[in-house]
Amino acid sequence: MPQSRLSRGLVAALLSIAGSAIAPDPGRAQGAGDLFRVSDIPVDVTASDAVAARRGALEQGQRQGLERLLRRLVPAERHGALPAVGARPIDRYVQSFEIADEEVSSTRYIADLTVAYNPEAVRDLLADAGVPFAQTASSPLVVLPLYEGPEGPRLWPEDNRWWQAWSDHLDPERLVRLVLPLGDLEDMALVGVEQAQAGDTGALLALAERYGSEDVLVVSARPMDGTGAGADPATGTDAAPPAVRLEVRRLGDEELGNPPETVRGQPGQTMEALLGDAVRSLQNSLDEEWKSANLLRYDQPGLMVVDIPIARLSDWVGIHQGLQSLPEISEVDIAAFARETVRARIRYIGDEQRLEQSLARLGLALSREGESWRLLPMAGSPSQGVPQSVRSSSF
Repeated sequence: MPQSRLSRGLVAALLSIAGSAIAPDPGRAQGAGDLFRVSDIPVDVTASDAVAARRGALEQGQRQGLERLLRRLVPAERHGALPAVGARPIDRYVQSFEIADEEVSSTRYIADLTVAYNPEAVRDLLADAGVPFAQTASSPLVVLPLYEGPEGPRLWPEDNRWWQAWSDHLDPERLVRLVLPLGDLEDMALVGVEQAQAGDTGALLALAERYGSEDVLVVSARPMDGTGAGADPATGTDAAPPAVRLEVRRLGDEELGNPPETVRGQPGQTMEALLGDAVRSLQNSLDEEWKSANLLRYDQPGLMVVDIPIARLSDWVGIHQGLQSLPEISEVDIAAFARETVRARIRYIGDEQRLEQSLARLGLALSREGESWRLLPMAGSPSQGVPQSVRSSSF
């Protein structure tokens, strides 16, 4: 759709993996959790009897959810290469499932499913197909919808059509984890319309902190004059299709943004429908940028031998567990074990830059010393999965 392309350009600079980018969430990086969980899968199956209808509905829903999961993890440009799931034994990929809003008759079964999939089985499915994918979610990013309509700017939920569109269409299961504030009195006390328009860093960071984030995405929508007004009472014909001017800014330690762009709707479309399309399109664009920056490529395996200083055996145990938790690392073997150093062979997916980025999530950094690599704690950075004795040692 035209608005999808516009929105991709609108967010292109906001999720760069370098410098001030929003970071991967270390908890998400460890592989499973709700990243491999698909909710709100509707099923409606009629069969010869209730048992057959239920069995068919559950299998149908689990396959539909797996297809949605694969599309979530894989860039849109590679969706054509996704492995078909229709003929595969679905039990291999399903970890558990929940049923809601169940309705049963003698021949019909209706429900909504939530399915948790086996991360390792899903990874193997994509790896065997040679399809690159991302499985790391971002840290929370607060989205703040600012609607600049004819009645004046609106920031919080009351009389804010743009806020309502985000409330209706925000998808919490995407890789870029957007958080819509509650819009309660505490939020209103932290940030006002003028502060959002001016990009008041102090106020916006206070709001971000309330929701466990370090950044705020201020997304402004301004309807274009004379569009989306519905039918002209004089002629009975539709007025001009709706159009909205979008501007996206990310504010945190520094401000990033792109020039505003205009998104145009279709003849007969309402402004509410266009705003809903814009929300979905922006989420798609953010996710595609994120996936491009965080792809795991099984066609680019690497091997590195590193020396890891330790103070005691338990230090190595903690580091080893942390390394194995990273999706970018496929295997860790001991090459040699001395009193103060472990030499390990690390097999990883992608290039050295991607390996360094994944190690940074554990608070570890690679250091080149002559012909050898050493794995050391990053200065001033707590290391998840790395014992305190190692983090505080001098090397």
